[in-house]
Amino acid sequence: MNGSILLAQKDLTIYFRSPLAYIILFCFLAISGYFFATSVGYYEVVSIQVAQNPGITDFNPNSVLIGPLLQNSGVILLFFLPLLTMRSFSEEKKMGTFELLMSYPLTEWHLVGGKLLALAVFLLVAVGLHAASPAMLMAMVDIETLPVLTGYLGFFLLALSFASLGIFLSSLTENQIVAAVLSFAALLMLWLFSWIKDLAPQNYGAIFAACSPMSHLDSFTKGVLEVADLTYYVTFIAGFFWLAVLSLENQRWRR
Repeated sequence: MNGSILLAQKDLTIYFRSPLAYIILFCFLAISGYFFATSVGYYEVVSIQVAQNPGITDFNPNSVLIGPLLQNSGVILLFFLPLLTMRSFSEEKKMGTFELLMSYPLTEWHLVGGKLLALAVFLLVAVGLHAASPAMLMAMVDIETLPVLTGYLGFFLLALSFASLGIFLSSLTENQIVAAVLSFAALLMLWLFSWIKDLAPQNYGAIFAACSPMSHLDSFTKGVLEVADLTYYVTFIAGFFWLAVLSLENQRWRR
């Protein structure tokens, strides 16, 4: 475990000494902020309509503001996170430090764990900054706290799922661009599943919905912790973590 922490510290130092991490963080927050601003504008319009029609009782600020914000932000991560995960192992191979990394007295579990831990800390920073705008709005608008907290829990698990997939694909190649493109293509396909489910026949639509990480975020944004959704994210992260470990073990034996 100490080895994973040391490796994570090394990767975090590299992240925050590189302008790429700050550019990604700035672009993610700026685009998310734009979507949040448009949601607030839409909320103001709907609020006026609700005030003029007292018969409307199912208006929920969380479903208008927080849910769409987290869903849109998940799509934004789909574009930017591969730029971080591509560096996990592909950059080590490209720079010629992969052999040194594999010579450390650490198991493959420690190596992958260190990479994932570094990304998890980076994502926590991003999620924390992302939550600043909703937190300020909550001081002015009557928004339920529980759906916001559960929504951000689901959003963090979604981001960590993306990261675990990206780390696995990065372990397969020494070309960072190839790793980024593969990660983006895989995440895009999983995102499209959440759209295809509405077009496919009912039986197949349920299968597409079950496979899409974005579909499993819905219950979190509504303040509901579904065991099935938690299990999906944990299994997704653990599964690609294990595949990355197997990939490194295979490369160690080939060397």
